[in-house]
Amino acid sequence: MKKIKVAVIGVGYLGKFHAEKYKINKKVDLVGVVDSNKERRTEISKKLNVLQFSNYKEVLPKVDAVSIAVPTNLHYEIGKIFLENEKHVLLEKPFTSTLAQAKTLGKIADKKKIILQIGHLERFNKAFLKLENIIQRPLFIECNRISPFKIRGTEVDVIMDLMIHDLDIILKLNKSNIKNIQAKGIKVLTNKADIANARITFENGCICNLSSSRISEKVERKTRIFQKNAYFSIDYQTNRLDTYTKESNKSVQSIKRKSYQYENNDSLKKEIESFIDCVKSKKSPIVSSKDGINALKYALQISNKIKR
Repeated sequence: MKKIKVAVIGVGYLGKFHAEKYKINKKVDLVGVVDSNKERRTEISKKLNVLQFSNYKEVLPKVDAVSIAVPTNLHYEIGKIFLENEKHVLLEKPFTSTLAQAKTLGKIADKKKIILQIGHLERFNKAFLKLENIIQRPLFIECNRISPFKIRGTEVDVIMDLMIHDLDIILKLNKSNIKNIQAKGIKVLTNKADIANARITFENGCICNLSSSRISEKVERKTRIFQKNAYFSIDYQTNRLDTYTKESNKSVQSIKRKSYQYENNDSLKKEIESFIDCVKSKKSPIVSSKDGINALKYALQISNKIKR
């Protein structure tokens, strides 16, 4: 079976993990890693025993597909070149800096009939996949995503850095158009919003409250969903889903709790396996360019409301 030739563009914190997952994938030939930082690309290339390149254009003729894990402001420029040259692309979130850029990349991928997958990692968490199968009609959703401060990722605000994950999730779980958005945020350690809160009302009546911070003491990634006669709590950090459902007979009402713990969850490994399977089978990716555009659209709306 022909292996898919892949390169990773950008091997900083996240790109390094992409490269490691490709290296152990039996359907992949990791051709090399690309980074403008010589010390970094040398370190990763030696560790994984692959070639290193300073310029992404060097790998164009050598690959079938790439992962792009560079700063957001470079996503469009680099993604466009690979897509126009009919190379399949796994592009880290957020999709691009602007909605127009994202739509352009989506159109190129559609025209060329190639895979463009956006890196919304939580969609591949086993706890989320379980939740997705049992959720029916959410009435209220609460999302909390907080982390300690890191210089990495501060080229964008906390909405594009963290909250966008939860925007993608709620748009997947509640299939309704958004009616109204209220948002507040503040700058603390950077010149962009470091803490933000958004309240979203959907046309079907569902309400969602999202809070994100990148200047907290701890890491927390939790979502709580309420629907009639049921409550669900998912912890992406511990890969755990708790469900609470109302049960009743003629005389007694009670709450039945079930817990699902996924010890061996590896969302990035699953994301990359899914990407490679889509490349091989030509099937649509789980997180499509349309999904990436929708999450980006509302992330930008929230960011702009806070700026105003």
